[in-house]
Amino acid sequence: MKQDFQVNRRRVLKAGANSALGVVLASTFGGFARAATRNLTIQTSGGAYEQAYRKAVFEPYAKANPDLAIQYTTPDDAARIKAMVEAGNVTVDLSTTGDFFGLDADAKWLEPIDYSMIDKSMLTPGSAMKYRVGTDLENTIITYRSDKFASAKMSTFADFFDLKKFPGKRAVWKFVSGGILEAALIADGVDPKSLYPVDVERALKKLDTIKSSLIWWDSGAQSQQLLTSGEATAGILWGSRAFPAMKNAPIAVSWTEWLSGGGWFVVPKGARNKQEAFKALAFFLSEGPQRALTQYLPYGPTNIAAAKDPYPEYKGNLPSDHVATRVNINYAWWVKNQAKIDERFQDWLLS
Repeated sequence: MKQDFQVNRRRVLKAGANSALGVVLASTFGGFARAATRNLTIQTSGGAYEQAYRKAVFEPYAKANPDLAIQYTTPDDAARIKAMVEAGNVTVDLSTTGDFFGLDADAKWLEPIDYSMIDKSMLTPGSAMKYRVGTDLENTIITYRSDKFASAKMSTFADFFDLKKFPGKRAVWKFVSGGILEAALIADGVDPKSLYPVDVERALKKLDTIKSSLIWWDSGAQSQQLLTSGEATAGILWGSRAFPAMKNAPIAVSWTEWLSGGGWFVVPKGARNKQEAFKALAFFLSEGPQRALTQYLPYGPTNIAAAKDPYPEYKGNLPSDHVATRVNINYAWWVKNQAKIDERFQDWLLS
């Protein structure tokens, strides 16, 4: 049985006020929704992530299209999309999603992206896929207390595993396909281009060398707190938590080696307003909205022009600023292999 993997960086941006089925009409611009002749329902993960997209992307599009009524709904679980499609009752036209959905294996649940309506030449390499299109570049990154290592800077995954040179506790995501096995293999000398299939036993053997110093985190908030409090001297954190943490404590990051991720848009198969979805995507992925996102999120644009000229808020610390040093995670491989490898990982955790 295939499983849905919806644990992702964007989930950390959910707010407590977020409703699981909250639907909001985008009717704050002169009452245009009441006179709407077109409709579009967008599904997102909610919270701060959705709010950033509303400010930078969705609301500017609504203003430019006063005859369009936009509805918002959450969550953006792949399972929810699959259930709609299988029931023949698709109520969502466009959805954000994480790295584990929208692959070729998901063709039965998704419409192919219509690149006759979306100019793929404006997008960064790897962003224009058959059943999904990239909307932002995200990251998992080495994060450390600069005040604890005054004489040296933690730079590589090998450094992260070096407890003699960089002593202290390590904060790591307790999620087998979250990058920790890849980090361990790279620290053990494996070429980042030769990580797959993952040598699980070799990775776990390397993790054994720091096992007593590991603090496992289950949420982005927890990972940030571990670093800002000083309980952990280093961690492998989502960028969406690492960079805010830098504002509150002497914390630094390393871009020498980092794990890639991203946010994507998909159109469910049978979407009632799929042409509206593709029209919207053409705008959402254009330079202006993509650049505007960098005011609110530490994520890199997938629009080439926007990536070259982001807002100053996170400039220099956006994944799009460091593409040459990223480690590409093979999410298609993980979808096929996660379940069996997680069994071994859980056994190792208990050993």
